[in-house]
Amino acid sequence: MIEPFVYNFQTFLLILARIIGLFSVAPFFSSESISFSMRMIISFLTALILFPVTAGYLPPVPGNMTNYALLVFSEIIIGVLMGFLISIIFAAFQVAGEFFSVQIGFGYAEILDPISQSSLPVISTLKNLMGLLLFLIVGAHRIVFESLAFSFEKIRIISFTSEVNNGLVKTFQYAIGAMFLVAFKIALPVLGIIFLVTVAEALMGKAAPQLNILQLSFPIKVLIGLLVIIAALPFIEKQMIQSFDVSFDRLNTMLSEWPGQNQKVEVSNQ
Repeated sequence: MIEPFVYNFQTFLLILARIIGLFSVAPFFSSESISFSMRMIISFLTALILFPVTAGYLPPVPGNMTNYALLVFSEIIIGVLMGFLISIIFAAFQVAGEFFSVQIGFGYAEILDPISQSSLPVISTLKNLMGLLLFLIVGAHRIVFESLAFSFEKIRIISFTSEVNNGLVKTFQYAIGAMFLVAFKIALPVLGIIFLVTVAEALMGKAAPQLNILQLSFPIKVLIGLLVIIAALPFIEKQMIQSFDVSFDRLNTMLSEWPGQNQKVEVSNQ
């Protein structure tokens, strides 16, 4: 049972390298709450499970150590590209919070976001955590594993030819464009209401100049902003779930349309 694994250990390391690259960037798996040792254990067990079904798709093991090191590095790059394409959608949740945090007064208080490990406004951190929770609830982490297994069949080795570069640029252009679109959709209810509140404050300032509108606007915007966010939670949840579908659609499209799927690697045994 263990002989194929022992004799093909170098191939197993190639599978492990791609998984490590993916888990180093992908949402949830790259979280600081998961220790490095635990991440390596998960990567090793995942590689052990995928080895029997994916080993046949990998290129031949080079007889040269330098070529093998380059092959391992290319596998890591493939995993990082996949993880980055998935994690882009979480940047949309952060951008959505940034859109209106200053307008409703939460932009002045920042806290440490456990996902991005950077200081973000409270609303951005809340949306990131909500997105991560929905990511696990809808089973998107299982789709990550499915896409990972599918990638070994479609991408046997990465080579930055003009065709590959153009395909990657187009994929990330669509992904980043979708990120801003999702961020705008999530922030639209709050942005619209805050805009109307600002217009109403301006009209009140003209009608009653003796009122200190600047002093009154801060608590009013905070209250209205929180009420709108609570009321719009079902809409925000729906947009977040749809954004996961968009992200994985772009990932699967990239894997399906990857050029040179049947190419073979020519390795000189030196």
